[in-house]
Formats: sequence, structure tokens, C-alpha cells
Amino acid sequence: MLDYFHSNGIAMVSYHAVNQDGTPFAIAADGFPEDWLCQYIEKELVAIDPIPELAAKMSTPFFWHDIEALVEPTPERRKFLSAMQDAHLGDGLAFFVFGPAMQNAYVGLGFGVDRIDLEQGEVMKLQCVAQAGHLRVCALNEQHPKARALTARETEILEWVARGKSNTVIADIVGISSHTVDAHMRSIYRKLRVNDRTSAAIRGIGSGVVQYPS
Repeated sequence: MLDYFHSNGIAMVSYHAVNQDGTPFAIAADGFPEDWLCQYIEKELVAIDPIPELAAKMSTPFFWHDIEALVEPTPERRKFLSAMQDAHLGDGLAFFVFGPAMQNAYVGLGFGVDRIDLEQGEVMKLQCVAQAGHLRVCALNEQHPKARALTARETEILEWVARGKSNTVIADIVGISSHTVDAHMRSIYRKLRVNDRTSAAIRGIGSGVVQYPS
């Protein structure tokens, strides 16, 4: 999927597995500037990012340059759009992809130029490729054997990971040290046979270890 997108002039790709209201619980990104990714995580811009929620409500894809006209201009949304502009991400395309049992995702495609205007047929091709890739993710989740049993604490931590919480925040919520959370995460990775928190969240939900966030 990434090979196809990059060969068609797309510099940045983001994939947000989302809750039913459009809020993300697991995110994968490729090609975005490191400074932007750090800011998005550390400043919790994900909490005020209006694009996934807007994509969940829209029946058709939309361009990033149209976002300001499509959402209510709240202070938080202005803050996010200003940060996005300062990061010089350029223009992009946003849309939803759909899977069984409400396993939906938001896809963002950044072109790294100031403004793009694609023909409807070109947009449709990009949607179809993203939709096919998303369905493959859903199928892999269904085919994967049940993960090794997690402890009650590991399950609790993974549920917070699936809701987008950092290890530091999880430590505060659960009432343990961040070092202990790190140790639990290493055990979770080993049992689920994954190497990162995004894969752990998706694998945990797909294999029924944790419930899909509501």
C-alpha cells in the first residue's frame, strides 16, 4: 500500500484505527516529519485533531485545504490547524475506510505541496487501494491465533494503550511506576508477538484479548 502511494506522489501516509465516534485509539504513520510526530504525541494534538472525526461524518473524501471551512472554528481546532500549518505538511487528502464489526479507520494522505486538486477518478483509486489494505488488516486480525493469556494487570494496561494513553499517563491512572508499566508492555509484546504499541492494540482487539473501545 505504501509502495503504491509513494509511487503516486504521496509523501506522507497516516492510518488511524478509530472508535465509533471517529476518535483514534491506534495510529501508524509514514513519511511525516519527526518534529511533527513528536509534537502530535507529546502535546497530545491527537485529542484536538478534527480530521478523523470529520472524516467519520463525511460521505466523500476531502482535501486538507478545505478543513477550515468544514469544521466549526473552535479555539482548539484553530490551535491544531495552526500547528499543522507551522509544520509545513502541505496539502493532503482525508477519508474513511471500513471493515467488519465496525473496524473502521481514517486514512490521511499528505502530498507535501501547498495545494492539490485531484480528479475524482484519481481520488477513487487512492480510496480503493486504502480500502483493500484495511480489509487485509482486518483479515489478518481474524486469522491470527489467540494470543497467550495476559494477566489482569497486562489486560488493563493494554486497554489503556488501545485508548491512546502513553505509558506515563497509564502509570498515573493505574497507580504504579512508569518503569513497571514498561515491564508490563515488554511482556505484552512478547505474548502478543508484536514489537510496538500500535500493533499490540490492534492485535489485542482483533484477537479478543481486549474489548473494542467504546
